[in-house]
Amino acid sequence: MVATDLDGTIIPHGRTISARTADALRACEEAGVVVVYVTGRPPRWLEPVVAAMAHSRVAICANGSITVNLGTDAIVMLHPIPNDVVREVARRLRAVVPDIVFAFETPDSVFVEAGYEAARGPRVEGLAPRALEPGEQLEASTIEELLDDQPIIKLVAFSPGSTPDALLAAGRIHVTDLVAPTHSSPAIALLEMGPLGVTKASSLGDLAASWGIDPADVVTFGDMPNDVDMLRWSGTSYAMSGGHPDAIAAADHLAPPAADDGVAQVLDDLLSRRPVLGRM
Repeated sequence: MVATDLDGTIIPHGRTISARTADALRACEEAGVVVVYVTGRPPRWLEPVVAAMAHSRVAICANGSITVNLGTDAIVMLHPIPNDVVREVARRLRAVVPDIVFAFETPDSVFVEAGYEAARGPRVEGLAPRALEPGEQLEASTIEELLDDQPIIKLVAFSPGSTPDALLAAGRIHVTDLVAPTHSSPAIALLEMGPLGVTKASSLGDLAASWGIDPADVVTFGDMPNDVDMLRWSGTSYAMSGGHPDAIAAADHLAPPAADDGVAQVLDDLLSRRPVLGRM
């Protein structure tokens, strides 16, 4: 199995996937190696990715909270965050990060506090879906007003006055007993929170086990703190050059930068040494 992050790994920031990377992923599948996307993106952000490179049958989304079949859009696994946990996380973080604003993702939609979109600013990710127009997403003064019976797959907090690592540190100090805090943005203070105990690694492990694939036979690629557990879990792991120091420290190897088709370079080399990859 090859399990790869998307943004900053096979999709350079602000760009699209290259033909070389798409070809390398296709070559893996043709060689009998399963390709799985493992991303912080919610399912609704996958449509342009699938259109550009339909080389994976399954995607683990929202940092492990939900796994979807890309061919049928069926949910394979779902780990929601309880509503009472969302309320308590919001209460604790507001007490220590005064300018914080929240949003949360469900399998199909996003719900935001008033001022969240203005504070967060425009998206710069490559292969991003169409930006939602005013009125296309539910908004209220606080996220507590938006809670209903829809499963919450990711709670997101943004702080205009913080940094990515500083906001993650606050999350680890104040809410790590309630949720799994992480971040995947290299530039903005966006704290991503999933269900307690659920990470990219845990859901990838469940998926691999269901297919009879051992961790030793998995190669992973990532670039940010939300990839760390996955990089440590797999038998072979590559962090992207220029990635976050935590990801680089967690990985066995360093791949060339995403902008230089780093994943494709590694996969081309592994495929050329077929006996090595053939154990997967």
